[in-house]
Amino acid sequence: MLTVVADPVIRELLALHLREAGFFAVTAATSAEACRLAGEVLPDVLLIDPDAPDCADLAFCARLSETVRIVVLSGSPACCSRVPRVALCLHKPYAPRDLVERLQGLPDRVDAPDLNRQGGIDIDLDRHLITVRRQGRRVELDLSPVELRLLRCLVEQPGRVLTREMLRNQVWGEGAAVDLRTVDQNIRRLRRELGAADAGELIRTVRGIGYRFSEGAAA
Repeated sequence: MLTVVADPVIRELLALHLREAGFFAVTAATSAEACRLAGEVLPDVLLIDPDAPDCADLAFCARLSETVRIVVLSGSPACCSRVPRVALCLHKPYAPRDLVERLQGLPDRVDAPDLNRQGGIDIDLDRHLITVRRQGRRVELDLSPVELRLLRCLVEQPGRVLTREMLRNQVWGEGAAVDLRTVDQNIRRLRRELGAADAGELIRTVRGIGYRFSEGAAA
């Protein structure tokens, strides 16, 4: 969970209650800090205070993952309408205990397409399951959340060349403080996992540009 609250006292108090309740809570004071952290911790819940200074442009963080749940802490009902895909809007003043109870009652994930099939690969987001169909056999892969999103970006755009900048923006979010070499490192790990299923050639390098998913290479 990524919590974005400008007031340091409230921010630390919320973090304390959330951690005591068993949540893995990471805190940020500004939208810039939140965007940087979001690329590192890959939150499943984004808890934001849009009333706070510098916290009005966090909408793109909601696009980091189709399974992220947005929770808004606001003194005005109108603020909730400014943030896309709000799972919960809690109006001020509120008690930390109430917030914890409401968070515990959230559904596991927002509604999202749960299965993609392309080029011999099945991606089941609900079960975090990736299956490669090769030469009459099925091999299940164990991918990290980043590798899963990276693979999905490529699989959903077969044949299209995606630059490293495009992949960074789609996987980590626009403005994320992620070096392009991190994209290359994750591509290498993803290829290694696919290689274990004799499918490493599905991701092709386009020298000097980026990568593409080679649908024709699948069997």
